[in-house]
Amino acid sequence: MDIDTFYTDHWREIEDERIDRYEQMFVWQEAQAKLLEPSELAPGQKVLDVGAGPGFFASGVAGLVSPGGEVHGVDINQRFVDDANARFADDERLRFHHLTDHRLPFDDATFDRVICKNVLEYVPDISATLAEVWRVLKPGGRIQVLDSDWGCVIVEPWSPETVARFFKAASPAFNEPYVGRRIAGMMVDARFSEVTVRMSPFADQTGRGIPILRNMVSYINTFNTMPQEEVDELMGQVEQALDNNRLLFCLPQFLVTGDKII
Repeated sequence: MDIDTFYTDHWREIEDERIDRYEQMFVWQEAQAKLLEPSELAPGQKVLDVGAGPGFFASGVAGLVSPGGEVHGVDINQRFVDDANARFADDERLRFHHLTDHRLPFDDATFDRVICKNVLEYVPDISATLAEVWRVLKPGGRIQVLDSDWGCVIVEPWSPETVARFFKAASPAFNEPYVGRRIAGMMVDARFSEVTVRMSPFADQTGRGIPILRNMVSYINTFNTMPQEEVDELMGQVEQALDNNRLLFCLPQFLVTGDKII
């Protein structure tokens, strides 16, 4: 893969091992409903999930807009779309669509809500994506972005300098690794009103964050951006910290909303 386009390409082409990992990581958990409170989801709403992946998050959203609501998911990975449509074939509230470019395959003013969860850090042009969201939202509709900021990570037992070096080595996977802190301003530029930022901490002591680190390792290994022996040593430290009840992995989520007010 080309290092300059890897941030998108690695979502278009996903190996089986990573598919399996995502299907475990992305299973809907009821606690995620709290993250969506800023969206003010309600029964009967029509919702778009941008970057829907395996579809589990969209299925959870469907429950929050029932009865009468529906959720459409879009993704650039054809297998994600096919698997999600097969997985939820009996749920008429859910439909998934394949994206081949930045344009969303819907008419203007189609949706009451648009959710972008952990996707804007990867898109080629955030401004173009936000313009498309604006287009497909109904007047009075709302976007909610849920995204990370890879400059805000804590991995104990690593030092802050080691964390920064590790995620710098993994940075080919992200077009905008600091989207969490920047998205509010970009939403203002995209004409959204009442832009509001909230934070949700993710603090893990049980190893639930380790698959995220393993994903980073796969990106590092793709381009050999860190010596393999150092990567192995760092991941060994994480595993040992977990065994000794010393692990702490923190990755806060930025919850950013904006309204389409004309």
